[in-house]
Amino acid sequence: MRGVACLLALCLANATALAQPVDRLKASTGRSVADIKEIKERIAFWLKTCLADWDAATHMSKGEWRTTCNRVATERGAFMLESPDSFTIKGKIRPR
Repeated sequence: MRGVACLLALCLANATALAQPVDRLKASTGRSVADIKEIKERIAFWLKTCLADWDAATHMSKGEWRTTCNRVATERGAFMLESPDSFTIKGKIRPR
C-alpha cells in the first residue's frame, strides 16, 4: 500500500511539473499556444506508450518502469519546450 501511495505522489509531482499554465510556458519558451498543446500531447502519448511496453521479463519492477517512463517523458518534454529547433523534423542536411 505504501508503494502505491509513493507511486501516486511521484505521478502527481511529474504532472505538476508539466502542468504549468500555457501563458507562463508561452512567455518562457516563445512558442505558440498550439505548439505547446501539441508538445504536451506528445508527452502524454510517450508516457502512455512507455507504460504499455512494460513486460514482466524486464529487469525492472513495474514501479521502477513507471518511474523511468515519467522521468523520460518529463525530460523529453522539457527539451522540446526549451529547444527552438526540436519541434520541427528537418530533412537530411547533405545528400548521400
